[in-house]
Parts: sequence; C-alpha cells; structure tokens
Amino acid sequence: MPGIICVARFCMSLDILLVNPPLTLAERYGAFASVGSQAPPLGLCYLAAAVRKAGHRAGILDAPALNLDLPATVREVGGTRAALIGITATTASIIRAAELAQGLRAGGVRSPIVIGGAHVSALPEQTLREFPEFDLGVINEGEHTIVEVIEANKSGSSYHDIRGVVFRDRDDITMTPARALIENLDELPFPAWDLIPDLAKHYKPAPHSYFQLPSSSLMTSRGCNGTCTFCARPFMGERYRSNSPEYTLAMVDHLVRQYGIRDIMFYDDNFLLDRGRVLKICDALLSRDYRISWSCLARTDLTPKDFYETIHRAGCWQIAYGIESGDQEILNNMKKHVKIDRVVQMIQQANNAGITTRGYFMIGCPGETPATIEKTIDFMRDSKLKEFHVTFCTPMPGAELFDSWRKWGAFDCDWRKLGFWDPVFIPHGMTREELIAGHRRMFRKFYLRPAVIARYVLKVIRKPCIMLNILRAGWDVLKYSMTGYVKHKLKTVRHG
Repeated sequence: MPGIICVARFCMSLDILLVNPPLTLAERYGAFASVGSQAPPLGLCYLAAAVRKAGHRAGILDAPALNLDLPATVREVGGTRAALIGITATTASIIRAAELAQGLRAGGVRSPIVIGGAHVSALPEQTLREFPEFDLGVINEGEHTIVEVIEANKSGSSYHDIRGVVFRDRDDITMTPARALIENLDELPFPAWDLIPDLAKHYKPAPHSYFQLPSSSLMTSRGCNGTCTFCARPFMGERYRSNSPEYTLAMVDHLVRQYGIRDIMFYDDNFLLDRGRVLKICDALLSRDYRISWSCLARTDLTPKDFYETIHRAGCWQIAYGIESGDQEILNNMKKHVKIDRVVQMIQQANNAGITTRGYFMIGCPGETPATIEKTIDFMRDSKLKEFHVTFCTPMPGAELFDSWRKWGAFDCDWRKLGFWDPVFIPHGMTREELIAGHRRMFRKFYLRPAVIARYVLKVIRKPCIMLNILRAGWDVLKYSMTGYVKHKLKTVRHG
C-alpha cells in the first residue's frame, strides 16, 4: 500500500513538506496520456536540497508518481507533522492545488500552506485573492526564499523582510520586493533525488523522449534569451545563467552511479546556447568510463556542422527544436526572430550528423488561418524532421500573449484548460472545430507515412523492450488523428 510507505517516510517532524499535487496523465495530456511523461519534480528536489543545506528538515510527496488521488494525498499530508506545507502548481494544476489545501483545512491541518510555481509567480496577488486556502506564495526562484520562510515560521517573525513573497497580512495581501536572481547556480546543492520515489521505477519519460532506459531529466541552466510572446519567461528570469561544465558533469555522474541512469534529457530552455560549455561537457563525457545517451531542447539557431558531429559522438541522439509554425508571418507575430530557411538548414545539419531532429509546433497562433496551417503541414513533411509534436497555442499567465490576446482572437481563460491540449485561444477568423481538425490533420499527415512507420518499426526491432510503449503511443495517435476523418470520407463518397 503506497499510503503505508509514505506515512513511514514522514514519521519524523518536518520543517516543511513539499507536495506535487495529484494530476493524472489523462488530466495533463488528454487523448495523449500514453505519450505523456511522468518526470521527477526537479523544482521540489532543488528546494528540499536547499532546505537541508540550511540545516532544516524537508520531505517531498510526489502524488502523481505514487498514483495518489486527491483524498489519498490529503490523508498522506495530513498524517505528517510538518510545520509548513509547500505545494507547487502550474496554471493547469492550480485548482487541484487549491482543492488539496481545502481538504487539508477540512481535515484539521493548521500549518501554514505555501504555494509556489509558475502560476503564483505570474499572478501573485490574484492567486491569493482567488484561493484563500493559501497563506503565502513564493515568487519565481525559491531556494533562498523558502529557507527564510521556514526560519521566519520557526521564530514567529514577520514575512515583511523576506524578498520574493506574497502573503496574507490580516485582511490585506502584501507582496514584498522581488528577490534577485541566483547568479551562481553551482552554489545550489544537487537536487534531493533521495526524497522522491525511485527514479527508474516511478518516472516514465514519453516514448519519443528516451533512447534507452532507465532515463531521467536534468536542468543545468535557467533563463532564456528569447522573446517569444507565448512563453512565461520571467518565472526563471529573462537572463541566461548556467551551471559550470564541472558541476553539470558531477550531477550526471551522480545520476549514473547512484541511480543507474543511462539516458538523460537536458530540459534547459536552450541547452545548446553556450557552445563552449556544451563542448567541455561533451569532452568530459567522452572521457568517462560509461556511455550515456542524451537529448536536449534548443532554439532554432544555426549551428556549425562540426558542432553537431561532436555532440553526437558524445551521446546526443535527439534535439527538440521549438519551431512553432511553418509560416514566416506567424513566427514574426510571436517574436521568434528566426527565418524559415535557416530552420531548414539547421534540421539538415543535425540530421546529417546522425542526430534525430524533433520539431515542436503550435496550432492556433496569432494570425493563424487555414492557409498557414497547410503551410506548417507542408513544412513539417518537407523539412526532413524525424519527430513531430504539436499543441494548441495557449496564452499562459506571465507571457506577453496573456496580456495581448484580445488583439489576436478570443480566449477562454479557464485555469483547468490551460494545459496546451484544449483550443482555448481561437484566432480571429477561425473556429474551435477548425483548430481541432487541423490538429488531427497534422498528426495524420506526419505519422501516417510509410517512412515514419518504418522508422518506428526499426526502432522496436533494435530495442524490443520499448515495443509496448511504442504500440500504446501509436494506437493513441492513430485513434486521435483519425477521429472524424473516416466518417468525413464516407460522407464525401456518398455525396460525391
């Protein structure tokens, strides 16, 4: 029974229990639940590590990884003796986080409840007004802030002198000045992976995201140099900062030797931005007595050919690029600052080096029309991308588009729906039905091609252990992409 295990882990009195609220893969990914990933909560792991480094006691309850529903999570948290309860939440999970806090209060928990994460960082005062269950919010980077909150709670002192928080001050809501960004990320201790369930057993990357198992994710930089209007950049700062190559390699060594990890997804916004740093990391990986496979996210910036060849030799098997659209005007509207022809060159260079290229796209962007959707479909097929992923453009709190959406279309601002799998933003001149049909058509036109199917068959032949995951994902993609299509074709034939 998971509940027995969890209570045993938290039998000691904690200064803070950090909670990832329950949200199922189906709730997060909809029809693509089998393609979704269950990633370790790195943010909570960093916070817990900082708390321990300061001499305080921390625990982590990752409800999704333990497959706990809301009542079970309430029981687990309520069964602890934590002086503070810290809950993390994105916009899509903020209501579930509030429901968890409500359940704790109804169950008699009186410890202050702290909310952190992307949503409260984007809308600090509004979050506390909307959800009275939260007592305090930690804004943006929280490693130093949460330590000061714990110390204030222990001493009974005021939160007024802590930078980067929003809190209830009698009948008012007070927000303190912003905290400066952490300049030296190497000063942070390694994430507290030992406080979460077993990395290899409880966390499942998406089928397209790993080369071999066990696999895990890692973040080695914060901030982004881009200006994309759909991205909530302020959460981790608008200025790029990174771990040193030495620190990054030490974390990789730790994951490999302590947890048996063989594949790593570098989840930085743009892992390849600092090429000098990446090359030092690659040189060190090549000299190790182990060989891991790894992948990363990157912006669509043209990179020298020999750079791709070097990172491939060091284990890089896939790069996921944020391309968004195949129409130049759409990219301009979103301030991507990239030219389509250079994106094509970049894809070709990576492919030629033996690296699998994956393109992330969005449908329903500002200025989207049926014609621009067809342009994107043509681009994703003709550009020689090996993998493809598309979500619905969604104005997220903290992003420029969240404030300017009225210029571009209509927006259903329901927190539960802001998970990129529901067309809540409808560009002028389009309908919800057209966006859903276009979304399905994109999946159909990319994946139901002989060359793509053959590539997955070959992948399964080489690694039979991943066959079940690939088959499940393939079935979900087929069901989703063909929904309504066969009926439409039969209707066309009958009337044709």
